[in-house]
Amino acid sequence: MAPSRSAPRRVLFAAHATVGHTSALRAIGARLREAGHAVGFAMVRARLPLVRLWPASIRAAVELAGAIRGDGFEVLPLAPHPSTLWHAARIASRTGYDELEVAIDLFTAGLVDQARAVAEHAARFDADVVVGDYLMPAALLGAELAHRPFAAIYHSALPFPVEGAAPFGSRLPQTARGTPAWDAAGRALARLSATFDARVTAAAATLGLPPPRRSLLTAPLSRELNLLATLPELEPGLAPLDGPVAMIGPCVRAHARPGDADHPSLSALPGDGLRVYVSLGTVFNGKPGVFTRTLDGLAAAGAHVVVSAGASHEALARRPRPRTHVFRFVPQVALLPRVDVVVTHGGNNTVQECLAAGRPMIVLPFGGDQIENAARVERLGVGESLDTARFEAGDLRAALQRVRGASAARAAALGAAIAGVDGAARGAAEILRWASDQGAPSRAT
Repeated sequence: MAPSRSAPRRVLFAAHATVGHTSALRAIGARLREAGHAVGFAMVRARLPLVRLWPASIRAAVELAGAIRGDGFEVLPLAPHPSTLWHAARIASRTGYDELEVAIDLFTAGLVDQARAVAEHAARFDADVVVGDYLMPAALLGAELAHRPFAAIYHSALPFPVEGAAPFGSRLPQTARGTPAWDAAGRALARLSATFDARVTAAAATLGLPPPRRSLLTAPLSRELNLLATLPELEPGLAPLDGPVAMIGPCVRAHARPGDADHPSLSALPGDGLRVYVSLGTVFNGKPGVFTRTLDGLAAAGAHVVVSAGASHEALARRPRPRTHVFRFVPQVALLPRVDVVVTHGGNNTVQECLAAGRPMIVLPFGGDQIENAARVERLGVGESLDTARFEAGDLRAALQRVRGASAARAAALGAAIAGVDGAARGAAEILRWASDQGAPSRAT
């Protein structure tokens, strides 16, 4: 399904400055631009001195606006709340519901002011529609304030209940079902969900808007359209969703960036033997100890390895290993078809890209959505997870041997089943169809 080249539209995306929560929006935005539609990004943008000295998560957030502008999109800045940096710095050291609580603080900080700014940007950009990340409630309120239709984008179905699975964010195994810990997790999630609802409802009242729907964390956010960058085949056990939902499939970047095709990582691996790709993402890559245990296990297994090391590049480069090629960053989408197994932290982008490529995974999660992604990978039968704090090189080697069998076959079959599904193109087409249904006026080029 390709986006229409007729009736040009103006689409305003809105999101917080996090790589994982903007990836699908960028991919869909690229498809819209290719079809002749105007795309803007309203983003929380902070300016910091000596940005290289800040933690990796904050550096990635600060640099994201420039990367999106480099994609050719107009970036419309939203001022950060004074507490934003404080919450962003704390979140990396929290786990479980403590982490979710700080995330709610982060994503609701300055909610009223940011909603007003989104509304102003929607008016100045002359947006037909506003499309916001599901953890950007300012986009929901700003669209309503500007009298624009609003669609929400989810990079997977992770926030929604899964039959038999532990409450979202609890980190509990399924074997804990029926225990006091399981019940306590359900109560904790309900409390945090009510906190999120209360803050968004209070902001709506301040802005003179009607109260939004309830359960905003665990139910579809928009009353009009919710796009899920996933497919039913990738979400086993997903409970029925209440609301207008379209599953569009993984939104994987379709086009190589300049220089990707010539990157040395693409020619580093042999044509046979066990080939493994290792990445801890853009935020959690400053973990040389985790990399070291991983690479020691892979070396013992005789694997040929490409590593996207990020902030751990210098530390890993000082200790070379046989058959191991260490890069600061690699063109991940282009590399995946060339490897047999992926060792990942379980970030949404990497998991979705591995599923689309049909590659089995060993997941080393640190927190947040990564824990849920690890459980999802195991439910799908396409890999397994290890305790990131406790696994040793031998554990990694044993896991590698296990996933090369049934998990690899299942991943390949699943990848083949969803082959040809262009989630970004489908998402763009859904937005354009929906804009027409909403009665947004067509634009002359």
